[in-house]
Amino acid sequence: MNLARVKRRLIKAIRLYPILALAILALAYFLGAFTEQEDPLVPQSALITGLYLFVGLVPLLFIIGFIILGGATDREFKKMGSKREKLLTSDPFLLPKEEMFGYKLALITDRPPTLTGLTGDSYRADDAASCDLDPSHIPPVIDCECGFYAYKEFDDAKFELTLNPGCFLIDVDLFGIGFIYKRGFRAESQVVKKLHLPKRCMRCHIFPTKVFVSKYRLGYSSTPWWQWQIYCQFCSRGFKAEHRLEITEMIKTLAIK
Repeated sequence: MNLARVKRRLIKAIRLYPILALAILALAYFLGAFTEQEDPLVPQSALITGLYLFVGLVPLLFIIGFIILGGATDREFKKMGSKREKLLTSDPFLLPKEEMFGYKLALITDRPPTLTGLTGDSYRADDAASCDLDPSHIPPVIDCECGFYAYKEFDDAKFELTLNPGCFLIDVDLFGIGFIYKRGFRAESQVVKKLHLPKRCMRCHIFPTKVFVSKYRLGYSSTPWWQWQIYCQFCSRGFKAEHRLEITEMIKTLAIK
């Protein structure tokens, strides 16, 4: 079950509630719910009872729906946490003996487009990590979370993509000092090798992808930002030229070789 899709549908239903309420009130008025009639089509008491039930039950159903959705979301996060190892190592000498190649998720944000991690930190296609907590650190540091992260297995990154549908899956080579984990690496620098594009439009999820488009979004901290997603030919209609970017142009702008 796609919780994000269910939540969107529930919110859309709430937006339709005032229109539905006005329509029911108008219908009740024409049926004589608020006036005395000698031979009404529907008894006035039945109409009043129906209105009370509508006013009381429908909001209650919405509340129950959000409670169930919240519980399902909490269970999903717990499930995600049980499957996700915290990428900190207890052994500073547990260094990788193989080439560090992995997979990770990234957003495409800003103008011009830039790769941005799930933590909100932007980086270039060929970049070295820096530490925001302690500028004296040369990442990765054993007791800090700084450094570039990547999963070893493609399936692990693909699972994370199902929880973050607005992201893109990328292949990366990691270099420098690095730590190895059960599920991934944390390293000093990285080079993005490939940007995986979804086959279906990120809006309608029906037609094949055609072009990147940018949309203005409001973050959790009330900070506005541009996000790029790839749409089909139909969903990308209406976007101005400055808000569109062909796939080859996006790859070139991100400097992915």
